[in-house]
Amino acid sequence: MKCKRLLGVGLSLCLLLGGLTACGENKSDMPDLSSLGAMTILAREDGSGTKEEFENLAGTQEKGATAQAQSTQDVEKTLASDKNAIGYAAYGSLSKDSGVRLLSIDGVAPTPETIRDNSYPLCRKYSLAYSGQLTAVENDFLTYILTQGQETVSQDYIPVKKTQTFLSDKSAGQISIAGSSSAAPLVQALAKQYMAINPNAKITVTATDSSRGLTQAIRGDCDLAMSSRSLKDYESELLTAQAIAADAIAVAVNADNPLENLSMQQLTAIYDGQYKQWTDLSK
Repeated sequence: MKCKRLLGVGLSLCLLLGGLTACGENKSDMPDLSSLGAMTILAREDGSGTKEEFENLAGTQEKGATAQAQSTQDVEKTLASDKNAIGYAAYGSLSKDSGVRLLSIDGVAPTPETIRDNSYPLCRKYSLAYSGQLTAVENDFLTYILTQGQETVSQDYIPVKKTQTFLSDKSAGQISIAGSSSAAPLVQALAKQYMAINPNAKITVTATDSSRGLTQAIRGDCDLAMSSRSLKDYESELLTAQAIAADAIAVAVNADNPLENLSMQQLTAIYDGQYKQWTDLSK
């Protein structure tokens, strides 16, 4: 009983003193950030599935964002050139030699293991969404992705199914796919491999953003929509979505930034505009 009372007192103190700092995290443990200045808080463009999923998972409307990036490559370029920048991007799309530092969130780093067990706080899935019934060739392509294609998924992302042998039914037809620029490189690779197996299929993949792709699928302007975010309620009513890969949203800073970890509360506060200077994190 004494141990339980002491634990209760500890939790109460944590709630009273926590503020913007996660329980168990001491601001005095922050590295020396005095060499940094005003934060460059980087958001993604409107319509981006990564942007919408980040806002959903981090609980922010990004009112504190001071700059905008149009792609993962744009995020990497800005972070590499600006020591005061912080941004986010698809973990699986980041270049291995980009030179940026990936941050842990609540003490958990984004890795294949933490994405697979969902312990990293900013995990998400890529999906293909469609309206109505799949055609024979669309069904054959999706079957390929969820069987043999999961081996390709595993090269940069986390599979959602076990890799299995695939035997195409050689269905003929065209498939137009549009949407998420984060998912596009993976879907392009899968489409190329499938067409080598089934030369009767012709697949075109156009990278725009998740919202535009989903809208096109609803209108019938494309056959499959790539989405890197959860579907909204009205989208779920009009479309069927199939997860094809798991990924995460990585939060990154310039390589010269000594910061290694943020609590989710601190990350949200940064994007809400509550922190302006890097040294504010230590106050």
